[in-house]
Amino acid sequence: MRKLILKEIKLVSLLEKRGRKFHFHPRTTIIKGENHTGKSSLIKSIYWTFGATPKNLHPNWQKADVITVIDFSIDDELYSILRKGKFFAIFDAKKNVLGTFDKITSGLGPFLSNLLDYKIKLNNKHNESITPPPAYFFLPFYIDQDASWSENWAAFTNLSQLSNWKPNIINYHTGIKPNEYYEIKAKMEVIQKQVDELEKNKSVSQSVLKKLLDQLETVVVDVDINLFKKEIDELMRSYKTLKTKGENAKDKIVKLKSQRLQVDKQASIVHKTIQELRKDYKYALKLDDTVDCPTCGHTYENSFAERFSIAQDEDRCQDLLIKLKDEARELEEKISNEYEEYNKNNEETEKIKALLEKKQGEIKLKDIIQHEGKKELKQILETEISDLRNEIAEYEDTIKDFKEELKEIEDKKRQKEIKSQYFTQMKRNLLKLDVHTMEESSYKAINSSIKETGSGLPRALLAYYYSILHTMAKYSTAIYCPIIIDSPNQQDQDEENLKKMMDFIFDEQPEGSQLILGLVELGDYEFDGEVIELDHKYHLLQEDQYEILSTEVRHLLDKSLL
Repeated sequence: MRKLILKEIKLVSLLEKRGRKFHFHPRTTIIKGENHTGKSSLIKSIYWTFGATPKNLHPNWQKADVITVIDFSIDDELYSILRKGKFFAIFDAKKNVLGTFDKITSGLGPFLSNLLDYKIKLNNKHNESITPPPAYFFLPFYIDQDASWSENWAAFTNLSQLSNWKPNIINYHTGIKPNEYYEIKAKMEVIQKQVDELEKNKSVSQSVLKKLLDQLETVVVDVDINLFKKEIDELMRSYKTLKTKGENAKDKIVKLKSQRLQVDKQASIVHKTIQELRKDYKYALKLDDTVDCPTCGHTYENSFAERFSIAQDEDRCQDLLIKLKDEARELEEKISNEYEEYNKNNEETEKIKALLEKKQGEIKLKDIIQHEGKKELKQILETEISDLRNEIAEYEDTIKDFKEELKEIEDKKRQKEIKSQYFTQMKRNLLKLDVHTMEESSYKAINSSIKETGSGLPRALLAYYYSILHTMAKYSTAIYCPIIIDSPNQQDQDEENLKKMMDFIFDEQPEGSQLILGLVELGDYEFDGEVIELDHKYHLLQEDQYEILSTEVRHLLDKSLL
């Protein structure tokens, strides 16, 4: 049996500047104290540190904002856990941080489930499969002063966050559905998700295939595609020719238009020059044979020769303008020819279109091509669906094997043996605790809600708790945690019945387990362990221990917040 053993707990209130440290015996620790000495606050703080909140935490204790640190071992491997409010940190033996968490259900819970080897998964209220929070791990091991002596399986708060948790948790802890069951279930869930995804893909492919088959049935094509090979080759040649000619025609048109633009600009310049020369000639005819410059006073000749030179320049410009006009017309003709060539290429496009529309009987070439493509797609889809079916079948065979393993784990004979162990133990325990008024039918089921009246109820509940604990010790596959019992003297037990309860608690303690027991009075009982005596009323924590403990706790807190 793998065990979690508590070593030590440190409690520090930075607010009140008080602290306290307690050691736990590996077998039995008695926490003894009168009312108001902090006995229950100390006991409630143990599993609270692990994320399981007991009912009725005292408001003054909550106001003190106590930081708790517990050193513990799992099969001789040392760990520490720190809690401050909603913050948690886990450390190894060398106080290296293993993990920090500010949430219990989604953070600390999964970490502790791995550490404590709790493989169970349950559905929350949203039907999502999750690791149960720590309260469900520690529930069988904690008997709370305020809740557990009136109702079984009720020691912690917020247990209703999981649906139908009680039978599942009881079956898990007692070994009816052990770790192996949930490990296999987890593997099955992973594979089932893969199967569901493959089924989804197969459904999509089948839907596409069905539509494709419907389309293939609407067009009857019995023409061999090879008969269209020449036409396809012609189509490709025509396309290449069209593409080459079109590109060449575009290039030529661009170049010719550029040349035409240059000629037009030159003609415009020559035309303006002719107009200027004509004005100069007309002006020269009006002047005398000599002309004085009004600026410099120099005299210039305005002879016939000068006037004739101007006229000759105008004639030359006119000749040039005529040539440019001729060049522009030639370019325009070339551009027109290129456009005509380009239009012919467009006719080639129509030719390709006509070829695609060409029929052999009632079947168009493009219909043949599309039909062949659909036939190829049909083959691809059929192959894909076949592969998916094979893959699904392999996964389903694996699931089938897992189901066979589950059948062995869920073997009726084994379950009957566990339930019989519980029932036999329960009858024996009730007899030892002098509870004779309960009918067997009221506690025969392992998940029974224990009902009894008066002082018999606490004894009946103690009988049930120990029946479950002994069954767990024999059949459970998870780590066995410390048994914590707070104030068993409930409902005014008389001296004889109280002695029976105390003897029972010590004598029937499961072999190898750790027990922490909270009492007001110990009495004359022999046990293997130690006593923590609380004698300061209203102050569990002390000022004289604060400085050294706060230094240790602050050091861990600082490391966990880096």
